[in-house]
Amino acid sequence: MDLTKKNAFTVLVAIILLGAFLRFYNIGATSFVADEFLDINSSYAYFKTGVWQNWDFNFSRVNSDNVFEARDSRAWIYKGQVAQVFKFLPPTESVARSVSAAWGVISIILIYLVAKYFTRKKEIGLISAFLFAVSVSGIIFDRKLRMYAMFFAVFLAFSWMLYRFLEEKYKGKNKLGVFFYQKLDINIIYLLPAIILGAVSFLTHQLTGNIVIIIFIYLLIRLIQTRKNLWPNKYLLGLSVFFAGYIVALLLFPDKLAVFSKGIRLFENHWSYLAVTFSDYSNFILAGIFLATGIYYLAKKEKLKKETLWLAVSFFAVLFSAILIWNRNVGDQYIFFIQSFMIIIVASGIYAVCSFFKENLSQFGRRAVYAPIIIIALILPNWGYFWTESNTYKQTSQSDNPNFRRVFTYFKKAKNSEDVLITRNFRNYYWSGAGVKVFDFGGELSTEKLKTEDIQKIQNENHSGWFIVTDNDESYVSNDAMEYAEKNFQRVSNPEVRGKIKVYRWPASETNL
Repeated sequence: MDLTKKNAFTVLVAIILLGAFLRFYNIGATSFVADEFLDINSSYAYFKTGVWQNWDFNFSRVNSDNVFEARDSRAWIYKGQVAQVFKFLPPTESVARSVSAAWGVISIILIYLVAKYFTRKKEIGLISAFLFAVSVSGIIFDRKLRMYAMFFAVFLAFSWMLYRFLEEKYKGKNKLGVFFYQKLDINIIYLLPAIILGAVSFLTHQLTGNIVIIIFIYLLIRLIQTRKNLWPNKYLLGLSVFFAGYIVALLLFPDKLAVFSKGIRLFENHWSYLAVTFSDYSNFILAGIFLATGIYYLAKKEKLKKETLWLAVSFFAVLFSAILIWNRNVGDQYIFFIQSFMIIIVASGIYAVCSFFKENLSQFGRRAVYAPIIIIALILPNWGYFWTESNTYKQTSQSDNPNFRRVFTYFKKAKNSEDVLITRNFRNYYWSGAGVKVFDFGGELSTEKLKTEDIQKIQNENHSGWFIVTDNDESYVSNDAMEYAEKNFQRVSNPEVRGKIKVYRWPASETNL
């Protein structure tokens, strides 16, 4: 299993090409969904105006009635890259999502480097890169117009630099570096990269704040392990800084600390996060075995106790925080960024199993090593996802989200010039240039549901129009309003209108494109 540098490089290139293909191939196959609409609106507005605003594709102008104003600049460091791409290419789904796909390819390379560093094995680095290249969650998020693809890579790099700052030996001759290493046992040259990456990570997503939990638990465990030498002890010093920082924040920034505290509530019941974290693998138990084996192998066999502890804490501390104390809805996107650490540990477990076969079945030659690798590669990843009827490469009526592209293309063809539209206006990308009057409803900032009286008022003031609502939108529409639409509007039936979406119009029309 001892690959030469040339062979390792060749395998890595092959993995990168595989991962790039899985991310870029047919990347515009599915229509935008959910917050992708917010990101295309704000990114395009920034491209057009140089200001973080909300673009209205319907009228080709900045939306003057912008209920999402507070979110327009969110993750600007990611969306700014999307806006730059629009200087050269049109704002299609494929072009907009290409930034995430590119970050996915970067993550493949980065996870190889990080895994190789923490495990001292380029083979584990290659296995880690492969597991992420074919990772279902990685592919899904790397094919979305969202900041999570970039966050995955930046947070991993940030964590890597922090560990090197805390634990890597300083081998240089710089007096300042030598001083800090001799006095505090830290490698000061990694402090600035850690600060820069931490800032970029936080600007990408505030989930970066979980690094506090990771460092706190890591320092606490290391302090217990080194309790015989309490001073000078960098772990005790680090914990002291934590407590001092908390007291200062409590005194000087009580409001901001209160906002943070609202996101925490003890004894939550979000155990479904376990299924989310193991979604990349075909079998929960098999993946769990490799996870446990990887921890044991690195800590005991390779004697990489600090490295193993950092990887394990980075994964488990955040995972169990999400399960037990996060006061927010369960979402795949919230846990995606820690799956890099799980991948490295699982890859270590795979390497440990292959090493066992090599050591105990050497009489069979290379087959004793490569056979289990091939078998594991065939049975462990969730290959079944690629054969499902609906996935990131194709969209059908059975998909979790409707095909807004087809639905609103039908609407633009079938509507009359005087028609109005009742729907969630933030999806206006798909009725670009229609110039139709839109009555908006719903959204996370909405305080009231759409009522029957609201629809009746619109209907009385406008002779004809459309009411388009998805299953998710019904959270923002009262039951009596939906019943009114069913009884008084024509439900459109057309091959272009399929899936979890309802299309109504008034008055009834015989048009059926």
